[in-house]
Amino acid sequence: MSKKTDTAAVEGQDGFDKKKIESKYNPSLLRECIFNGMDASEIMVKMDVKHRQTLKQYVLKLMSDDKTYYEVKGLYLKNSRRPKVNNKMELKIYLKSLDLQGMSISEGDEFSILVEDQKIILTKV
Repeated sequence: MSKKTDTAAVEGQDGFDKKKIESKYNPSLLRECIFNGMDASEIMVKMDVKHRQTLKQYVLKLMSDDKTYYEVKGLYLKNSRRPKVNNKMELKIYLKSLDLQGMSISEGDEFSILVEDQKIILTKV
């Protein structure tokens, strides 16, 4: 795996100087959040972390420092509830990860699509 550098080039008087980017890793705050039973998204808001992968790195570092296993709810779950549109303007929905409430779906089933009030509604035909 490649490593990202923690430096960014900043133009100064003598050309380019290296400026170190500050980490938001705060072990005492992270430990407090975990002990209070906060889930991953709540911890990300409290610590001002933008990406779940960054929080995973912080939790792993804390476990390494404390030599203790910490479980954070929602940290290692795939976020399939919020599908994203890709660069080809395609939206892919994986039905295996959804709660279909007893609806039987099989290969070849067709759906009608209705768009209203910022909602996309699929109806099985």
